[in-house]
Amino acid sequence: MTFLAIAALLEEPSAKAPLLERPGILTGIAAILSAIAWPTLVAVVLYWFRRPIGSLVSTAVGIAASSSKVKIWQIEFDRDVQQQLDETSHEALSRLPSISEQQIGSPIPHSEVQAATRVRSLVDEAPPGSVRSEIQESIRQRMLGFAKEYESTRAAMHAGPDRTRAMNAIAAKMRTLALAADPFLEELARDNDSPGRRLAAICILQLVPHLDWVPWLADRMAVEQPFVFFHASVALLSAVRKYGAQQQELLRSAIDRSLAQVQSFGENYDKNTVRSLTLALSELETS
Repeated sequence: MTFLAIAALLEEPSAKAPLLERPGILTGIAAILSAIAWPTLVAVVLYWFRRPIGSLVSTAVGIAASSSKVKIWQIEFDRDVQQQLDETSHEALSRLPSISEQQIGSPIPHSEVQAATRVRSLVDEAPPGSVRSEIQESIRQRMLGFAKEYESTRAAMHAGPDRTRAMNAIAAKMRTLALAADPFLEELARDNDSPGRRLAAICILQLVPHLDWVPWLADRMAVEQPFVFFHASVALLSAVRKYGAQQQELLRSAIDRSLAQVQSFGENYDKNTVRSLTLALSELETS
């Protein structure tokens, strides 16, 4: 009830009665007091608690600003990683699938090593805590995706240069993430049901040799397809170049076993793998 409504009540014939006995007067006054009381109460509360409320508002604004910065950082991270992957895979697709003597000696292109270093630096620059954990998980998920891509590519395409070129591009992407994906090495290597994941583990070992995994690399020659065990031979070559002088016995045993296994396939043995292993053995002898 408004002030005008109360004024109208005062004009009615019943206005001759005492003020508080007139119909509707008390109701109108109560309505006015109610309308005034709540805004007044809110104003008093806001004034009384103005400092803590201001602090809460400032905190909320800060959290929102921080979240926006994190989101922007994650978007930029994904963009930068994808750029590195696109460049290395495109370069791999442009190369001939056949491997020259020079490529046997330098099987991992320098551009892929640079890309892998760039990706790892991006991960290291991530804010610690949940943000970095999410970034590392995104690396893991990408590697798992490349493993599936390898398996589906090998199953869908006929053997030949085009399939080899396509699988080389996938291996290039795996190497691009290899340094950042090192924490997931064991998970990938121990998956007996996924040759793609084992290939991802091998690509990690090409850039990050681990002595503990040298026997496992040698085992690949007996259980994997030629494309995968060739990359295992490249990982053994990387291990020789890092540890050869200190671990000759371990490495020689693994290379000898690998050579014997590959050559046991007779006329169908993979010549590129033999060339890679022979080079590893030669470098081991002179280390």
